Amino acid sequence: MQGAIKMEKLKVGICGYGGLGRVHVGSMMGMEDVEIVAVCDNNPKKLESKEVKINIETNGPVFDIRNCRTYLDFRKMLKKEKLDAVVTALPTNIHAEYAVMAMKEGLHVFSEKPMALKVRECDKMIKARDDNKVQLQIGQCLRFWPEYEILKKAAEEKTYGPLKALTMIRIGGYSAWAEWFNDGKISGGAILDLHLHDVDWVQHALGLPKALVASGLKGITGEVDDVTAIWQYEDCIVSIRGSWMYQTFSMSFQAFFENAAMDFGIHPDTALRVKVKGEKEFRKVDLPTKENGYYRELKYFFDSIKGKEKNTVCTAESTKKSVELVMLENKSIEKRKWMKIVT
Repeated sequence: MQGAIKMEKLKVGICGYGGLGRVHVGSMMGMEDVEIVAVCDNNPKKLESKEVKINIETNGPVFDIRNCRTYLDFRKMLKKEKLDAVVTALPTNIHAEYAVMAMKEGLHVFSEKPMALKVRECDKMIKARDDNKVQLQIGQCLRFWPEYEILKKAAEEKTYGPLKALTMIRIGGYSAWAEWFNDGKISGGAILDLHLHDVDWVQHALGLPKALVASGLKGITGEVDDVTAIWQYEDCIVSIRGSWMYQTFSMSFQAFFENAAMDFGIHPDTALRVKVKGEKEFRKVDLPTKENGYYRELKYFFDSIKGKEKNTVCTAESTKKSVELVMLENKSIEKRKWMKIVT
């Protein structure tokens, strides 16, 4: 297994101590085989907090940044610390640069989504992984979200018959906490930052469509910030909606099988529900775990490093494909036409 190592605790450095960086720290505090030894951010104020409470459930103590070393320069952290891996949550335009930098030092890398702004940058990341024989995983958390895993399994196993139609929705407002999101040259706009979540999950779960078409509006980022895409499969149609032109965040799906309907997030309690043909009402679907996708994706990454798992769920090659599909949607918006997928 590529880059597998066995030890009691993995020494991890964090680069990017904003919103998602802190979410990842909260997840790692519930892992006994991981030790956060260093945190890096170019904003010194973010490194002054004595304690950080994360709004997600963890099994460990609250993280106290005084228990680790802090850095303003990523290169210095790589040089001074003896790390096994880094977890990066950075602006999209530097994802590739920092991931490649760490992999060249022989470190395993978990990098936030999207993989990169450009497909050629994704290729550089994959090459660095292979050249240095390390693990590289991109933070496509929906692949590890329990509700979405259940939907994927139902589609694959045809639990309720073939999947006929699927609607995916992910909408929210422009960022008020990190201005770089609102600059399309840095974030890629909502189509690459937000909408990519569902693009990635659909191609992960259902494979590539035969063709797609998209319609979108450019917003304050200068890129497409509101998008509706239609993906055509042999016997299934998928609609994927994403927008930053809304006021509050919401994510949901509606799946229509031959013999049932399944939904998530479109009713008050946001539970996963299913209604089988012949039944009078929807019923809740029990989840196999209480752990969310953020925790589970990191656990999978660390288990891959230690040789407990072989990364087949979230390979760099597959996440590169998601960036390619977003670029194809952008092209469809520009040309106002269907785009065929050549496999």
